[in-house]
This record gives sequence, C-alpha cells and structure tokens, in this order.
Amino acid sequence: MVVILGAGLAGLSAAHHLDDRDVVVVERESEVGGLCRSLRHDGFTFDYTGHLLHLRDPSIRDWVLELLPDGYRHLDRSAWIHSCGTLTPYPFQANTAGLPLEVRLDCLLGFVEAMTRSDGGERPIPPAEALVDGLPFLAVSPPPADGEPSFLDWILRTFGEGFARHFFVPYNEKLWRRPLSEVTGDWVSWSIPRPELADVLRGAITRSDKVFGYNPQFLYPREGGIDHLPRSVARGLDEGVVRTGCEAVELDAGRRTVTLADGETLSGEHVLASLPLTALARMTTDLPDALRRAAGELDHVSIRAVNLGVRGAPVHDTAQWVYFPEPSFPYHRIGLPTALTPSMAPEGHHSLVAEIAFRPDDDPGADASLEQTVDGLVRSGFLRDTGDVVVSRVVDIPLAYVVFDRRRREVLPDLMRWYVDQGVVPMGRYGTWDYLAMEDSLRHGREAARWIAGAAG
Repeated sequence: MVVILGAGLAGLSAAHHLDDRDVVVVERESEVGGLCRSLRHDGFTFDYTGHLLHLRDPSIRDWVLELLPDGYRHLDRSAWIHSCGTLTPYPFQANTAGLPLEVRLDCLLGFVEAMTRSDGGERPIPPAEALVDGLPFLAVSPPPADGEPSFLDWILRTFGEGFARHFFVPYNEKLWRRPLSEVTGDWVSWSIPRPELADVLRGAITRSDKVFGYNPQFLYPREGGIDHLPRSVARGLDEGVVRTGCEAVELDAGRRTVTLADGETLSGEHVLASLPLTALARMTTDLPDALRRAAGELDHVSIRAVNLGVRGAPVHDTAQWVYFPEPSFPYHRIGLPTALTPSMAPEGHHSLVAEIAFRPDDDPGADASLEQTVDGLVRSGFLRDTGDVVVSRVVDIPLAYVVFDRRRREVLPDLMRWYVDQGVVPMGRYGTWDYLAMEDSLRHGREAARWIAGAAG
C-alpha cells in the first residue's frame, strides 16, 4: 500500500497516477484541495487567495482539460500596478509611461547604469541540483557561498536603483516581511520578467503591447471556484481512497507507519507527504534530533485574505489583479475574482480580495486588517463607498509563502535525502518547501507515482 499524507493537488495527483496500486489518502480537513479550495457565502465565491492555471506541460494540460470538459475560461492576463496615484500595466519595468517624469527618469537612468556597471567579481547564483535520482522535483541550490548575491543584490544588478526604489523593494518587503538582503535570489529566474533596454525605453514613452512573464494566458473554472479542480480529481478515484476529516499525528518513517488521531495505524511500502515539511518533521518520531532542529529553522510568511462582496459593478472593468508597492496600503496585492468569471458573485455585484502578508510577531489582527483594507480600497478608488460592502470574510493562511534564505539551502538537502532513504517522499509546494504553481504540484504527484512504479519494478 502507498499512504499519501494530504489531499491537496500533489496528493490527489499521486493517487490518480497510482491507480493500479492500493492507495489511501489521509486529509485532516473535511474537504479535498489543501489551499486549492474555495469558500461560498451569500452567493459569493472566494478562493483561498489567487489560483490560476498556467499549464506548460502538455500531458498535464490535457489531463486538466479532460477533468472539466468545456469547464474553463481561457483568459488573457490583465494585471496592473497601483503607483503614484495611477494604474500602469504589469510588468512595472516595461510600463512606466503613465508615471511622473521624474520617476521614469530615475528608473531609466538606474537601468542603464546597472547594465553598464561591472559585477566586480560577484558570484552567480548556482543552479538547483537534483538530490535523488528519479525525483527531479527534489532539487535545491547548494548552500550559498560567500559573495553570492541576495535577492536585493539581484534586483539592483538586474534593474537598477530606480526600479528597486519605486517598485521591487517596497513591494517585496511587503510580501516577504523582512529586508531583501536576507532573502536569497535562487527563486526569481522564472517568475520575474527581465526586459531588454529597448523594451524599457519604449515602455517609458508609450503603452507597450508586448507580453512578458510566465503567465500571459491561463485557465480558470467557468462556474467559479478553483476547488472544482481538486474535486474533479477526487471524483475519479475509487471510493474510499480519500479519507477526509482524518488527521495523521505521527510518522515512523523507517517503518513507514502513520498513526492517525483516533489511534489507527496505516503501514505502506511508501509514504508520500504533501504536508508542510516543518509539520512533517514535527510528527516524525524517528527523525534525528539534528534534522528536527534544522527543520524548525525553516521560515515562512503568512497571508491574511480580506474577502469583500461588493454591490454594483467593479470600478475597473478589466483588471484581474493589482499590485500595490506603496507602504500607505496594507496589502501587497488585490484581486478581482469576478474578472475571472462573473459567477463568482451574484448578479449586480462584484468581489474584491486583498492579500496582507504578516509574520507571527507582527500580526495586525483580523479586525484591523479589515478596517485598513476597506480604507485603502476607498483611497485607491477600487471601492466607491464603504456602504457598498455587503459581505466580508477574513481568512488566514498561516503558511502561505516559504522564505528563501540561507538556512533553507543549508537544511533541505540532508532533510530530503533522509526522508527518501526511509521511503518517504516529500512533494508539493509545502512538502518540498518551494515556490510552485498548481501545475508543479500536479507534476510532483505524477513524478512521485512514477518513482514508486520504478522502485517496484
């Protein structure tokens, strides 16, 4: 038997791809999906923050499309940045035309200076290395060497001081809740567009139609609610494979034995774990003390999602999400779910969601976050009047973004190898302590299943 901890996308994908094996999926919550879930209230649907399907792997794309035939909207990205009292298209570094002249000059001069400046012998960021044969998703860059650039160094070297000052530093310090010199730069290569000088110059003069980034097109369920995806995967599994409301409390990794909260034990040839790596370490009874202490040093950021149901049409009728770098707003990003599909709200209404990053020692509290969010939305023009808010739901995601720092790179190789040596495979966004899209988690489950099939063969 294969025991899978967690019925998020990675766990459900693994169960799907192990359809010829005896499998049980253990899920603490009452429904599947992990953080790929949705809540519904008075006709409004709110996801656990933004979830969009960017599908590059042809086989994953074909599978996802088969799960909900004709059930997706195919959308072009409409993302914006609120800065200096105006909206400019994403990405900021190629679309400054609407900003004050002094801001554009500051960004342009800094970009040119960064292009011409010598690195002074600065060491590059090393590529990620596979830790285990047959499990390509278990890859991490080696421990950082002296002189390796931080995320802040990468920003300054890539975009210059102007872009850093007006967008990258304030936005990312809001998100990561720490100085960017403490964040490593090994996660940014695929997620942050790097335009050429001609693109930066053109974007400072006029609106550019050139598309940048990894997510210019994406899918979203037509009927509203990203939870349609994990639910459709679960429906394709045999009855009894997924056990919801069933919490795993202990793991003996060497014996591959899982103890549930009611005292029942499950034993498997392999255990696949999409639980947060920190939680997995805490529940593993035979994990060496040094690795347990190291896992406890892995850091993360929490997210508070302030969900609002609003009377009337949206102020901006095309924006899907908007970045807010300026410190005067508590949130780093807002989303407009009804721009993804109108079914996210009752007729004559729309919805807004603001994302506020926090650390346990600087939590402003849910009531203050709600009040500050409503005030910020009114000031920025996205909310006409506070009386238009008909529904408010505040949802905390205690573990939302893993922090890429030096300690992560030092801890992960030994921790991952130890688990795989015991026949336990961490997978998914939080199992591998990584920055992943939904497709990546689906792919992790598939590759873990293939690894098990290879081991059995």
